[in-house]
Amino acid sequence: MSAGLSNAWGLPLKYDVTAPLRGLAQAGAISDSPASYDAGDWAFEFLRRNAEYRADWRSSVPRHLPQVVLKDGTRLLRLRRRLPRAERWGLYAFADPFIPARRSPVFWHLNALRRVVRLRAEPVKSPESAAPLTLSNFRVERLAAIGVDNVPMVLMKGPGSYVPVEISGLAALTLPFRPVFEIDSLLDLNAQTELLKRLQRFSAKAPAAAGRPALPVDERLHHALIALDESLAGKTYRQIAIAIFGEKRVAEEWQGPSQFLKDRTRRLVAKGTELMLGGYRDLLL
Repeated sequence: MSAGLSNAWGLPLKYDVTAPLRGLAQAGAISDSPASYDAGDWAFEFLRRNAEYRADWRSSVPRHLPQVVLKDGTRLLRLRRRLPRAERWGLYAFADPFIPARRSPVFWHLNALRRVVRLRAEPVKSPESAAPLTLSNFRVERLAAIGVDNVPMVLMKGPGSYVPVEISGLAALTLPFRPVFEIDSLLDLNAQTELLKRLQRFSAKAPAAAGRPALPVDERLHHALIALDESLAGKTYRQIAIAIFGEKRVAEEWQGPSQFLKDRTRRLVAKGTELMLGGYRDLLL
């Protein structure tokens, strides 16, 4: 992929066709590198390329999110009315399609998320009881949305994963509380247990940046995104393959007896297009 197209999307991507993971920045903060993207970040990367979404965003009011940052660092989006056009895309409110994921908050709507931790916040009755929780105990990025139902949904975003938490009974998001976790059905017990384990990891002390292991990149989504961008730019399948797999490999295999590289390139273009046109929702928890 050309540097020009990458810059046009504002992506923290540099398509070095000699690198083993072409398209990813070789350096950069974990907060905005695609190597730290969670499923919601990948979903937005595909959504923001959708021309119809961009048209809806341009005509939306308000175009910029009415958010505030609370004293504990939580970003809060408080809506006094529903925004049906944004909800159509699975969002509480439109996110700017010209700003990459992790560089601007994306508030996914509760109804777009397949799995959610439901928590009832009980008041702290006495100082002698076990230590209460606050949202600041979770040492990750926190995006809170409060819609017209007045029930907060907090998206806890760690590197490479996230947990949506619906909180009832909390008068103010910065107050301490005693959590009671609610499970609706035993059928989804394993998935709920995994989400709770993630929450526990989010509350643990984060390792120093120097000691943090490198995160794996979702190669399938990464390649599909490159293929989509190249396809939108009018490139041929061969040119798309070069952007993903490198010129040397394409020169060796493209005209050979095997159709593997051609078929894989076509599938990646098809997958990227499918994700842009609505399949991004399947990436959400």
